[in-house]
Amino acid sequence: MHALRHVHGLIVPDGTLVDVHPVTEERVEAASGEIGVIAEPEWLGVELPNAEAGLRQSVHEGLYLLEAEREYDVLTYFESSAELIEEKRDLLEGQPALTARIEAAAPPFVTSMRVVLRRLRVLPWS
Repeated sequence: MHALRHVHGLIVPDGTLVDVHPVTEERVEAASGEIGVIAEPEWLGVELPNAEAGLRQSVHEGLYLLEAEREYDVLTYFESSAELIEEKRDLLEGQPALTARIEAAAPPFVTSMRVVLRRLRVLPWS
């Protein structure tokens, strides 16, 4: 069973569900400009398309009404390469070239990713 179907049964009818998730991978910038992208191929290639398809299906089935949608960038600032690398350690683990570019760059650093926020009204089961 898709998660949104399960959640539907937990929220009171006419309640609100807020869906927030990234729609891009994180870009890394330093004082000198863009350094690279923290690659998450599993997220972009499998998880995001599945989540989006599940949401569209839930709306199509009449479980939810999409009331509002907004995209925005989430920026995170880091004062040093060590701070950035420690915070993103799990994601950077298989990306030694990007990690080396971060270590060689001058601070400050900023990561940014595009996020979508949706407000969905819970409709009664039909």
